[in-house]
Amino acid sequence: MTSVLHLPARTDVPVACDMSTARDTFEERFADYGELFERSLLNRERRADSVVFWFRAEAREQVEDLVQREHACCPFFDFRVEAVGHEVIWTTTNGVAGEDRAAVDVHLDEFYALPDHTGSGLDGYLSRLADQGVKVERVGDERLELR
Repeated sequence: MTSVLHLPARTDVPVACDMSTARDTFEERFADYGELFERSLLNRERRADSVVFWFRAEAREQVEDLVQREHACCPFFDFRVEAVGHEVIWTTTNGVAGEDRAAVDVHLDEFYALPDHTGSGLDGYLSRLADQGVKVERVGDERLELR
């Protein structure tokens, strides 16, 4: 049996990670990712315009919770979660066109690498984005704009 949670990309929003309405902080979100990856990640793949993670089926609730939180702060991504057999498949796709698309592709590269770097937190993540040529502008404590 297959069930799907699909949260489509919004094209009417800026390319920004906005956590102003989030119930968690950037650092708490990274900790949640670290716990999920350590406990349940089975595989991952970087595709042309997306990142795919495979998790153990018992992580479905946690995956869906993270996907919903991610879509709330980064609605320019397309998120899809499928429960297939004994696995949960999370696909994040670049939903951006135009001049910001390349920055979002780099963001996806770093998202793919996140299981290797969750301990470095937000500062490490932002540093790796900068190393790839993505300018990240902090707007207050809860919003990051990618350029």
